[in-house]
Amino acid sequence: MIDTEVLNQILQNEWAMKIIWILITLAAAKITIKLFSPLIRKFDKMVEAVEWSEQTHTLVERTIKYGIWIVAILVILEILGLQGAIFTALAGAGVAGLAIGFAAKDTLSNFISGIFLYSDRTFNIGDVVEIDGKVGKVIDIHLRKTVIKGFDNKIITIPNSKTAESIIINYSRESTRRVQVPIGIAYEADLAKAEKIILDIIKKDEDFLDDPAPTVVVTGFGDFSVDLEARAWIKNKKFLDKKIKLMKQIKLTFDKQGIEIPYPKRVMIKQK
Repeated sequence: MIDTEVLNQILQNEWAMKIIWILITLAAAKITIKLFSPLIRKFDKMVEAVEWSEQTHTLVERTIKYGIWIVAILVILEILGLQGAIFTALAGAGVAGLAIGFAAKDTLSNFISGIFLYSDRTFNIGDVVEIDGKVGKVIDIHLRKTVIKGFDNKIITIPNSKTAESIIINYSRESTRRVQVPIGIAYEADLAKAEKIILDIIKKDEDFLDDPAPTVVVTGFGDFSVDLEARAWIKNKKFLDKKIKLMKQIKLTFDKQGIEIPYPKRVMIKQK
């Protein structure tokens, strides 16, 4: 049982009361943050007109979270009686404020870029993208950074300011995608036969689309080969596996049909 006299002493102690109110403020902030996330999603389900993507949910949740913590910090400063003193110090410390401004420039730039990425919806969580030469699946979009996972399972973190300045290629936006396979055949090879072999391979695979129709085009004349390119459309989700399989089938079929894929050869002459 709590001693009444001890309790009265605590309540009469200014610093003890400040600590109690600070703990109450921190607890209230944490509870409020936990309550907001399910409430936002519940609101989305109740109002059918509101259709938020996963990253929009994340943006709103994080914005609310940061806002609550900022309010909590201001309340704590007020409890400690430091709010006015800190604002006065910041207003008077021009040089320090300038230094802090330069230090925070990149963070602010990333934050603003993050907001634009959310609003523009250049890519979504789960999309396969290429950003600044890095290819992978988007696993998270923070207000300061974008996180993608490469096909080798490496986690790549890119500052949002860098993302905003880069050329972004979104490989997942469209439902279909064109497979392009470059192939070189010998000048002596039967060009029409090679084209027919490639088209037959593509047409036998039901995953490739009939419309647009697959094609084989001559793209150039190399030092050792006539350069061809097989082009066929496919559902985006099967793109990579089908491209690898198509290249393998073309090589194996060319070997069986006597179509040579040339390569540079060296002749070693040993002088006696």
